[in-house]
Amino acid sequence: MYITSHIEKMQRDQLINARREAVNLSYNSAKATNYVNYLEGDDRATEEYIYPNQREDANNIVDIFYRNKRRIITVQKKTKVGADGLMIEIAKLMTTHNDDSFVINTVRIITGMSNAGWEKDMKDKAPSCFKENIFHHGKLKKSDLLNIRDALIIIDEIDTGDKELQVLHRTLKESGILNTKYMVDKNIRVIVISATLIRELYDLYRWGDLHELYKMTIPHSYVSSKDFVEMEIIKEWYPLNSRENARKWIEEDILENYGNDFRVHIVRLTTKTVEYVHDECISQGVTFMNHTSVERLSDEDIDEIFRKPLTNHIVLGVKGLLRRANLIPNTWKLRIGATMELYTLKTDNNVQIQGLPGRMTGYWRHILDGGHKTGPYRTSIKAIEEYEIIYNDPFGNNSYQAAGFNKNKKGKVKSAATMLSPRNITNLTPVDLPVYLEEPEEQPKPVIKRKTLQEIKDCFKNELVGYGSGPHDREIDDDGFYRCITQFDKMNKKIRTTAEMGKYEASKKWGFRGNTQESREKNMYRVYPVYSSESDKDSLEWWLIYY
Repeated sequence: MYITSHIEKMQRDQLINARREAVNLSYNSAKATNYVNYLEGDDRATEEYIYPNQREDANNIVDIFYRNKRRIITVQKKTKVGADGLMIEIAKLMTTHNDDSFVINTVRIITGMSNAGWEKDMKDKAPSCFKENIFHHGKLKKSDLLNIRDALIIIDEIDTGDKELQVLHRTLKESGILNTKYMVDKNIRVIVISATLIRELYDLYRWGDLHELYKMTIPHSYVSSKDFVEMEIIKEWYPLNSRENARKWIEEDILENYGNDFRVHIVRLTTKTVEYVHDECISQGVTFMNHTSVERLSDEDIDEIFRKPLTNHIVLGVKGLLRRANLIPNTWKLRIGATMELYTLKTDNNVQIQGLPGRMTGYWRHILDGGHKTGPYRTSIKAIEEYEIIYNDPFGNNSYQAAGFNKNKKGKVKSAATMLSPRNITNLTPVDLPVYLEEPEEQPKPVIKRKTLQEIKDCFKNELVGYGSGPHDREIDDDGFYRCITQFDKMNKKIRTTAEMGKYEASKKWGFRGNTQESREKNMYRVYPVYSSESDKDSLEWWLIYY
């Protein structure tokens, strides 16, 4: 009996190691193929197969699963920050993990989107060992989720197709996965990803310790919709519901703005507004081309527009395309001038974030900082401002509107249930949502300022008893300066000056305290390096803000 069990264990160990080796070989092959394609000029290939921030995030997410009893992790990101690479890296790490009791052998990467292009792009990029396990909405019935175990399920763009009784819900329910006991017994873990998942986040909060939120790292090289607003690239939209407005957009945003610097301009249209824009393009001598789900441009057309020299301005009228999960390569972005989203009286913030400006976000800050001209990208500025606020503080005192979700200025939420709502999860004991504290925000204590970080640490030890262990050591950059983010500028790690930080001190608003009991317990203090002159590293002071 002992000999038999020993042999079985040896065979099992050999199988696990063989699977690890197969995944690594497949991963390295995909990595090499991507680099060859990049050197050959493929617009969709990248200089690195998986970038350092994606590897770091993937390791952190796997570690959360490994060290905690989490069964589902929400990955919140910004548009075009790089979820494809993250998903591949997580799948690779989970299937090659060095702990035999944790490693998984089954991966599914799925989405509720009806988007064959998403599936094709993922299969083109993924290692061969994962290619046959990638399914969009139209192929979910083939995803073979029944009776899987030791598995990782990644659901991309979770906020599309996750309503109750839609195909994605039915597929997961019929497989037994929407059952916390089943997930534990079968060793199944789930990751859900999107840039716009506020409604899902409210449902998943109620999963308690089985769930955790993780926000993807945003490198300095990334440019966001918020950055576009600050750069004055994003400007306020207006309806193209008349010849006059169509003429205004073409004349002001295209002809007067770009002159003979011929560009491709993109506008989202309806069957009615297309007539106004098309007619005005003819009148103004601008080339108009339809690019819709019905009348799609060919690969030859795309090559002509984005690779070969232009002799005229081109307006692309889009409908049903260039939304979430659609990539615009950086080489194409350089050709794009003005964009106009479809104006609506009632704004769906998710739609605007995922629309044309969202497609233009990504890793090209250095090009814009170098003086490249682009825009204006017209959309709802209010939608972007509300998105940034709720992204940083989803359960705070803020407002947000999207399909199936409405949160007013007092923090009151009306939300349609998703497949992740507690009522759809068997064996879940739901926790309550955080209680919003409606009393005014506490006033911070007077700012403590010291010349060295050690003095701040000493102050912490002697005066701030009960505030935790205090600040950690900070890394100094090669030029001798310390850089940091603030709650009002989380995308930009830079030198902070007394002129900037003094405004926050005067207003007594630092942005990190929050309005829920949970937030206040986690955010009792911040320490910032502050310079009286951003060119003098000796002008450094350390500021301690606490409540």
